[in-house]
Parts: sequence; structure tokens; C-alpha cells
Amino acid sequence: MAGFQSCLAFGKKYEQETLKHIKYDTYEFSVGKFKEWDIKTTKDGVDTYYEVKSELNCFKYGNILVEYSCNGKPSGIAGTTADYWVHYAIKDKIKNIYELRIIPVKELRQMIEDKLYHKIVNYGDCNCFSYIFKMSLFDKYILAV
Repeated sequence: MAGFQSCLAFGKKYEQETLKHIKYDTYEFSVGKFKEWDIKTTKDGVDTYYEVKSELNCFKYGNILVEYSCNGKPSGIAGTTADYWVHYAIKDKIKNIYELRIIPVKELRQMIEDKLYHKIVNYGDCNCFSYIFKMSLFDKYILAV
């Protein structure tokens, strides 16, 4: 369970970090095992939802992983109702250096439909499946380096 708690804390850190890069009047974080979104913001009366992901191996392999199933259930891109997929490609975990991409979920789903990923992988003890995309495919979405 310690591994899960460590991963959870790592993810929550980048949910907080996201608030530095988006505009909002109010915000709230999802609570518990909420799967549909991570952050809800309101700006000028309009609600926007964000799914936040962070990865440590993007620069090592040049890929971005997009999960879609875990333990036979929709997860990640298949389970989110968010408007934006916020992706942190971590360069240095200790110094908090990263590339941030904010990708419209509609566009990411279209990329999946168009089969722009180069591989599907099954990983972990929980039987999770993910699309693997070349990182460079998302360069136009880089917001912060």
C-alpha cells in the first residue's frame, strides 16, 4: 500500500501545480476514488474540468502513456469527463522541472480514433492498458517548460 500512497501523493502534487498554470475564480479537487476528473474550475461562471497526469519516464523513452483500462474497467481517457488532459512530463522530480502540456480531451480522443499512437501496452499488477504516443506528437500543446 505504501507504493500506492506514494504515487497518490505524487499525483496530488501536480494537481496543485496545475493551479499555477490555469485561470479560475474558484476551484475544487475531486475527493476519494473519483474517476471522472481531478480539478473543476469556474471562471466567469463557466465550469471547466481537468484530468491531471504526471510521468517520470517520458524523456527516457520519448513517449507519453495514456491509460484507458484497468482491471477490466474504463480508466484514464476512457473514464474521464474532463475538458482537458493535463500532462506533466517530469524532467527532474527533485528540482520540480517538467514540461507541461494541456491537451483538449476531444482532440486526444480523436488522435486515438485516428490511431496516432504507436503501441498499446499492458502493465502492472492491476492489468492496466495504455496507448503509447510519441511525445513529439504533443509538442504544440506545451504550455510550460
